[in-house]
Amino acid sequence: MVAKKSDKSKKIWLLIVALIGVVLGGVLFVGAVSGWFSGPEMATIDAEYYCYDKCELELEVITPDEYEEMIQSDKSFVVFIDEGGCVTANKMRDFAESFSNVNRFTIFKLFFEDLKEISLGEYVKYYPSVAVISRGRVIAWLRADSDEDAPAYNNFADFEEWMKKYIKL
Repeated sequence: MVAKKSDKSKKIWLLIVALIGVVLGGVLFVGAVSGWFSGPEMATIDAEYYCYDKCELELEVITPDEYEEMIQSDKSFVVFIDEGGCVTANKMRDFAESFSNVNRFTIFKLFFEDLKEISLGEYVKYYPSVAVISRGRVIAWLRADSDEDAPAYNNFADFEEWMKKYIKL
């Protein structure tokens, strides 16, 4: 009788180990497929927003409806959230325009007051800010109330570094 009990215990332990292996394998597979292990997602800006000739790019104002249409169309782009008048907003606007011209793609501009009408308002709570959209999803935004993001508000080099973390150029 003791031998039968030992065989049963071995089978139960093997079953438990196999079950744990299947669950762990499934979690690792899902994690790899979904990008859990790849760090922050990067956006590849849609080709239609690039300027390949000699051109001086300015921030292009879009309406809340145009923004939502771009989101629904799974576009990849950058949007600057502005409200004007503020010294920091003026500096950030200059950073965004410089980055746009250096990298030759349009950065869009929305006004902070419009955020209450669109999905971006779920993320951006203060202005000025910049949001990076990849295939219709907000993947990153500058947080005006964050110590971590503060350097990007102070000089162009830090702004550029922040942008390059999320945009594949």
